[in-house]
Amino acid sequence: MKAVILARVSSREQEMGQSIDAQLENMKKYAQHKELPLLKTFQITESSTRGERKKFTEMLNFVKAQREKVALVADTIDRIQRSFKESVELDELRKSDKIEIHFIRENLILHKDSSSTDIARWDLGVFTAKTYVGNLRDNVKRSIDYNTKHGIWQSCAPFGYLNRRDINNKPIIIQDPERALGIRRLFEEYASGLYTISELLQKSKEWGLTNPKTNLPITKTTLFKMLNNPFYYGMMLVKGTLYPHIYKPIIDKTLFDKCQSIMNGKNRKRFKYAEKPYVFRGLIKCADCGCAITSDTKTKASGKTYTYLECSHYKGNCSQPAVNENDLLNQISTEIFDKLSFPPEIMQDIADCLSNVLRAENAYLLDETSKLQKKHNELKTKKNRLLDLLISNSISQDDYNDKKTEIEEELHTIDIQLNAHSQADSTFTTTVESIFALASHAGELFKSSKVEQKRALLNLLLSNCELKDKKLVYSIRKPFDALLNMNGCKSWLGRTDSNHDKENQNLLSYH
Repeated sequence: MKAVILARVSSREQEMGQSIDAQLENMKKYAQHKELPLLKTFQITESSTRGERKKFTEMLNFVKAQREKVALVADTIDRIQRSFKESVELDELRKSDKIEIHFIRENLILHKDSSSTDIARWDLGVFTAKTYVGNLRDNVKRSIDYNTKHGIWQSCAPFGYLNRRDINNKPIIIQDPERALGIRRLFEEYASGLYTISELLQKSKEWGLTNPKTNLPITKTTLFKMLNNPFYYGMMLVKGTLYPHIYKPIIDKTLFDKCQSIMNGKNRKRFKYAEKPYVFRGLIKCADCGCAITSDTKTKASGKTYTYLECSHYKGNCSQPAVNENDLLNQISTEIFDKLSFPPEIMQDIADCLSNVLRAENAYLLDETSKLQKKHNELKTKKNRLLDLLISNSISQDDYNDKKTEIEEELHTIDIQLNAHSQADSTFTTTVESIFALASHAGELFKSSKVEQKRALLNLLLSNCELKDKKLVYSIRKPFDALLNMNGCKSWLGRTDSNHDKENQNLLSYH
């Protein structure tokens, strides 16, 4: 049997580093140790989660064309896949004895006679690799959401403010000393009711109020946006929701409301605010009409409170009855969490698998953060050189300001990415811990958890959740379907998870 080596990175920038070389060196040593003659090496630069995997398909076609069985060698599971869509084709080749799949860091070899435990370890590796990427994406969003809810604006400062960095090189926003007073004057003049937008625009030209980037007079569109922007009185509007920001206001809310009254002749649209935390909020749809299932808390005459769930009736009347939240929690506990327990030998296999996965993901984290930090340092050096050019009069002040803003925006983006990797690593570790805890004492864990912990556990295990006749209908996510199947619980697993790609519709059967 000969070996086909697959080394993958996810971008052209990574290809310039040492990730490919390190993988190749490790796999060649492995093949030599296993006495597997090298048939071909594939070096792939493409994402394993986005778009078509043309190079990966080319590698598979090459393997299929061989007359003899091939050992497909990868440094770790995530170099081959970070989703389950490749599992079906790879598993067909494995079962037909066309390939053996060797994952070096996970110390896992898959062949046609592999046990269900080894297949479950493969699934766990794919799941955790997918989880890391998902956590990275989610934590970029979570980082943005966190900053937003804490009053930190994460884009270019509005007209009248400037993007700067503090003594600790953290991005901040300050009032533009040349334009803040002019902007306040615009609001005051418009609030008097004596001027139209066009007349006020002419006045701004007479005052010399210009765009800091172009040094040209502001436009009618810019003026209209300014008069409607709550940022100037201390609130920022993000996706329809108002949040107080931490920067010094230019006007007060009373002045802003006067301008709004004149512009609209009526009260402004009310903005929505954050929803209350509920266990099932956003997780369930109505099985009858497809609308969202909402949660609400009521208080009885005795003073006792209870939470119930019902259809939102967004599409009209629906016959779906309301249900007490506790009834659904009891159902989930009985059907899933109380039955999640495994014998010691299986627990040891799971522990070994998760340890290998953690080592692989830690290597990935170090590689990614190293590249981001390098880019961060390069941008800081570029910013210092730009200042040297300004001091030596090699560039104009306007060019300097434009380039500096551009660099600072890049630095801010990298800061978010670095922070996201840090949070993703923490969340990923928590996810792995949750998997192990679930396999150990799921029932106790779920019952003792708080609302957000219960939500996290349900998100981890369930998909396609629907409310039908006061019962929760759901699917078990991979790899928990396989783990539960190993524990003899197949009879109550429910329907197949259709949230994955169409190829995954029969994943339970191929084990």
